[in-house]
Amino acid sequence: MAPRKRPEAQKTPSAVMRLRSKSSPQELEPEAKKLRVKGSGSSRRYDSGCLWAGLASLQVPPPCSSIVRALHQHKLGKAAWPSLQQIGAGGSITALKFNLLNTNQFFASSMEGTTRLQDFKGNTLRVFTSSDTCNVWFCSLDVSANSRVVVTGDNVGHVILLNTDGKELWNLRMHKKKVTHLALNPCCDWLLATASVDQTVKIWDLRQIRGKASFLYSLPHRHPVNSACFSPDGARLLTTDQKSEIRVYSASQWDHPLGLIPHPHRHFQHLTPIKATWHPRYNLIVVGRYPDPNFKSCAPYELRTIDVFDGSSGKMMCQLYDPESSGIISLNEFNPMGDTLASAMGYHILVWSQEEADEK
Repeated sequence: MAPRKRPEAQKTPSAVMRLRSKSSPQELEPEAKKLRVKGSGSSRRYDSGCLWAGLASLQVPPPCSSIVRALHQHKLGKAAWPSLQQIGAGGSITALKFNLLNTNQFFASSMEGTTRLQDFKGNTLRVFTSSDTCNVWFCSLDVSANSRVVVTGDNVGHVILLNTDGKELWNLRMHKKKVTHLALNPCCDWLLATASVDQTVKIWDLRQIRGKASFLYSLPHRHPVNSACFSPDGARLLTTDQKSEIRVYSASQWDHPLGLIPHPHRHFQHLTPIKATWHPRYNLIVVGRYPDPNFKSCAPYELRTIDVFDGSSGKMMCQLYDPESSGIISLNEFNPMGDTLASAMGYHILVWSQEEADEK
């Protein structure tokens, strides 16, 4: 039998390096091709440049070399980009961290059952963990360059701490189910947050771990949790569940959420888990929206936007949307200056640049 042809998908570039220009907004059409973005508590509508305009009003220093310019120079794959050996279907990378001591290297955990250090030539420099079975794989990873430690978690609840030389320091089952995310506090790298599909986030002191019950705090959630991220100053923790809730916790009271933000980002098997993240310099939360008809405030033909919230009040500040790239945005990552945002959507990457917004 001849294979069935896939329906022709909308032609979407590998990277969208364009922001919507400021123009007179129009009513949202059923085809959801028009941009309509609301600010919280106001009837005013914003375009996707409002985030950068708002940051500019806060006197952001001139941006450093832009990732957009670098992408232009490399022509998105037409130049001699280093090629990494792929491991085929089912072998996806589950977490990746650059080696801050050598920018030509990165740490990666994967579904092939390893956590390793690689370079951009495809060489494996060190294997930290290997499950040697297809039933166990590694789902999460974080690295501290100061303490020279690597921490990784697997799909059955184990968390393993190693030094960067590969020596295992301990291996404990800290959760009942998959460890979806690990985060070391950027200011106190002995403080570890672990998130799991067992509907908990736990905070640990790496200096005092004696067993699975030695956590400092356990933060119960109503649904499985995709991520737990410390703020850049280390004073707050941002969690994203697999349904419709984003939480902010404060170091002054880790065991009680400082704020709850209702937000549609439900999870299903073939979707990269949606994870909220912090802006590196300002008190802003950025997360992709997956409209849910069962969500209380869902509107007809709601767009799959990138939502920006105030980290203190939880109010919507603005939304980003490109009508030519209407997929679900699962991951968002700022550059260190915070003037460029890269968003992952399926096979594509969207790049939002403050420089381009200023040119409009």
